Amino acid sequence: MNNKKLDAIQFLRGISVLLVIAFHFRQYLNNVYLQVDIGDRLFGLGEVGVDIFFVISGFVIVYSSINKKNNTTLEFSLKRFFKLYPVYCFVLLLLIIFNINQNYTASQIIKSFIYIPNDYNFIGPWYGYSINIPAWTLTYEVIFYAIFAAAIFMSHKRRTTICIFMIIIIVCTAQMYFRGFLQLDPITRDIDNNNIVRNLTFLSNPILYEFIYGMIIAEFYVRVNERISNNIIFNIAMVSIFWVSVVLIISGYNRGSGLGGLYSFALVGSLILLCKNKEINFGKFWLMMGEMSYSLYINHMVVKKLSGIYLRDLGIYNNNGGVTLFIILFILTFVMSYSTYNLIEKPSVNFGRRVVNMLIQKNRS
Repeated sequence: MNNKKLDAIQFLRGISVLLVIAFHFRQYLNNVYLQVDIGDRLFGLGEVGVDIFFVISGFVIVYSSINKKNNTTLEFSLKRFFKLYPVYCFVLLLLIIFNINQNYTASQIIKSFIYIPNDYNFIGPWYGYSINIPAWTLTYEVIFYAIFAAAIFMSHKRRTTICIFMIIIIVCTAQMYFRGFLQLDPITRDIDNNNIVRNLTFLSNPILYEFIYGMIIAEFYVRVNERISNNIIFNIAMVSIFWVSVVLIISGYNRGSGLGGLYSFALVGSLILLCKNKEINFGKFWLMMGEMSYSLYINHMVVKKLSGIYLRDLGIYNNNGGVTLFIILFILTFVMSYSTYNLIEKPSVNFGRRVVNMLIQKNRS
């Protein structure tokens, strides 16, 4: 992957993760100042960061797997495992051990470690979340990786088409089984049912379609040549689409009905295509945020929970905290994430690459 050309991806990741964090910390800005709902007004849109992440993931998985020799089903799976799981397990254990205000059941712990939502009768796409709340999205990431790995096994050349087809079939079949009808709105409210099979109800959620948007962008990206990307009409169109999508996201227009994914599709696609043959400097800060985005994402609610337990005596929670608490939690999240990124996530990714390289060399010998 050409890192310079895809700095736009890291920029979008950085923006998205900070939006999600601000969304989860926004409560400390409410009921403090003259504008009582200022937190909601400023950062209520932050949940769209999840949609952007899913679209980006679809793009990255397709684009980074172009090289067939380095992306067999096993090699692809190993790289994704070492990217997600080691740091995830560490942070989850940290939360389980130090969250003294919560007694987690064996079922909750097991489900959280294997990316299954805690309550399949809860409203989708969250389905009761995980012990580490933001990890509910990793359930969909892992399902997408599994489907994509299967698609690679069937045909590397047609992996995108096969994966798209499989996602649609799985979601539609699961919807008919669990719900009896098809829907595009990811907000689901099913009738309570204690059947153990309902643990898989997340397979019916159309939020999985957002990975398809990213895959479509990747396939289009590799086919756009320099003549097209340098065309003034093409560039005007991409700039216009980008800013219109920003306006729609900020406005909140029908974002909760599933259109958030389409807005993110337009946002991510237009910026990536705009940057294909252009040198755009996004700044080192945003690139660093993008690099650390996974650690930032899985750490921030752990920081929020544990800070509420161990730092309350400092007085920073008085009168709902306000900007002071909001900034402190951001700083603590950055410190924890910088540590987990450099000490766990990055070494794990490098180890995974070494394992994959060993497998490649072994197969060639």
